[in-house]
Amino acid sequence: MPIRAARPSHCWINGETLAIGWYDTVSVCRVIDTPLSQEVSSIEMKQVEVHYVWKFDTYVADISFTLSDDKSSFWKEITVFGMKKGAVQNTAQNECEMVLALLEPEDSNTFNLTTEDRIEMYTCDRSNLTSFHMSCLPYENVYFLLGCQEFIEAQPCSADDRVRWYLENDLLCEAMQYASEHRDQLEHLDPVDIGRRYLSSLIEEKRFAEAAANLKEICGRQKDLWEYYVNEFEHNNVVLQVAKYLPTRDPQLEPECYQCVLIAALHNHPILFYNLIKAWNPDLFRVGALTDMAMKRILHENANPLSENDAVAIYRSLARLYLYERKYDKALMLYIMLNDKTVFQVKSDLTKLVNIDSNLTVRLLSENVGSLPTKTILAELADYPKLQITYLNSLFERNEGEEFVDFAIQLYAENEPQLLLPFLRKTAIYDIAKAIDICEKKQYINEMVYLLGRSGNRIKALDLLVNKLGRIDSAVDFCRENDDCDLWNSLVDAAVRKPDHITELLNTAGKYVNPLNIIEKIPEQMNIPGLRNLLVKILRDYELLVQMQRGCLQVTESDSSQLFEKYLSIRKRSTFVDLDEYCTICKTALLQCKRSTDCRHTNYDIIIYGCGHLVHARCLHMPHSDERTVTESGTCPICFGLHPYGKR
Repeated sequence: MPIRAARPSHCWINGETLAIGWYDTVSVCRVIDTPLSQEVSSIEMKQVEVHYVWKFDTYVADISFTLSDDKSSFWKEITVFGMKKGAVQNTAQNECEMVLALLEPEDSNTFNLTTEDRIEMYTCDRSNLTSFHMSCLPYENVYFLLGCQEFIEAQPCSADDRVRWYLENDLLCEAMQYASEHRDQLEHLDPVDIGRRYLSSLIEEKRFAEAAANLKEICGRQKDLWEYYVNEFEHNNVVLQVAKYLPTRDPQLEPECYQCVLIAALHNHPILFYNLIKAWNPDLFRVGALTDMAMKRILHENANPLSENDAVAIYRSLARLYLYERKYDKALMLYIMLNDKTVFQVKSDLTKLVNIDSNLTVRLLSENVGSLPTKTILAELADYPKLQITYLNSLFERNEGEEFVDFAIQLYAENEPQLLLPFLRKTAIYDIAKAIDICEKKQYINEMVYLLGRSGNRIKALDLLVNKLGRIDSAVDFCRENDDCDLWNSLVDAAVRKPDHITELLNTAGKYVNPLNIIEKIPEQMNIPGLRNLLVKILRDYELLVQMQRGCLQVTESDSSQLFEKYLSIRKRSTFVDLDEYCTICKTALLQCKRSTDCRHTNYDIIIYGCGHLVHARCLHMPHSDERTVTESGTCPICFGLHPYGKR
């Protein structure tokens, strides 16, 4: 196909991104603002970033896009409608093979051909794509294809069709991923069955690590399916592969599943055994049986020697198992032998624990709330108010201890006043009246403003900001957050009592309050420094806004005029007729050349249509039923679908 026969096509993906197709090239560009220099500050400058440029084995007739399911990107694929390069043409029936393809980006120069559907369509001129068009409704997933005689509506295939195609081509991983992502769209296929088929293939190929990594996605909350694959991995002697993927709740498996993993870890990977014992709830497995096995592993060390790290891991695991069995004396002996800080878990004197490691003490207390009442712990920590705060915060983070929130406010006010306001903002459940009383006694104005605003007494909060703190900027922010007209009026009434407040209010609140309302309330005898300059600034701001609006209107009108003139000039361009051009109806040459320097047309008039077709005027009068309609309307008979011998 000659390059002059190619028609450029483009579509706007959004307000900034543009997709362009021409000949055999697809480009995706983004229009961005250009930093302006002082010389051209009054001119809006744009520049284009080319993100993707792809060479495609298809001559592009039209281009569009598909929407992305991912919110981080607006589009997912580029839709291309065109003619395949080197496609076999049906000369007898004037048919050609068109394609509708989806291109998914990989990087700036390469793409992934997601789908490619081939369509047999009638063509009048195989070397010209002007007869083929595509219009799209990407938000509706509908694409309309227009040829010389065909009008086709295309829609994406269903999720079931896509999964079946993956399965038929042995793309099990892609089938499983697609089925999981489009679970709600599947009507006849079960994602679990597809996932099981994929897992079976991985296990047969001995790709156990990859199979284990996909268990969570495939098994989900199906307890029996989890237990089945744990047995499968155990039969293949690779049960440790599933250790980090096993669910411990929702669903919780039978103890035998966790037990077999722990036994394998004990004999093959003691450090993993310790990590699992520490991470898993003791209710998941049989603690007594594992304690006996760990003891036997230590006693039979001569038969199967252990490294120092492995031996320490087993001893620590055994100590934790003793804690689970409430055998604190044995656990304490092991922790002392190992010089492990976990010894604090079996201590009962909190003050001694605090003196040794205060942070660890608080963590242990918060993790064992069921063993000691919170009131008892707070009483024991009475000499350590900051530790009381840390302990209560650990409870609040776990949505526990709500009844101690008021006590926490008292602790913050007395010991950590700089953290009181963030705590009040973060916590929603407390007695506001008590909190206000505490802050009033301590004269914490910022905290009182926040609490009064929450309680609905915003007028008093505003009075504190203006009269106590003298912070007009904070008062403006407070009014803006609450968005109350009465509050703005109260701020104006309070500010007009002092000249400096009026100046600051005019400077900061001009966007939210009508400056005339402020000026009208200023006492007549009050001297306000800088008032004249403020008024001039306000008037200039308004004048600048009006000028900006007028400038925008002028630019819009100028752009519209230029574009219209450009359109008219394009429509007035002449059409070049080559010696090789022929009538698309009778197939004879339009021009005859008697001498090398003498070129003229035949005795018949030539008609050139805007679509690019050229015909003899006499050929239009060959008999067919639509002759009058075509001739009078000036419609191209080829694009209208007429042949020299009647309608097709």
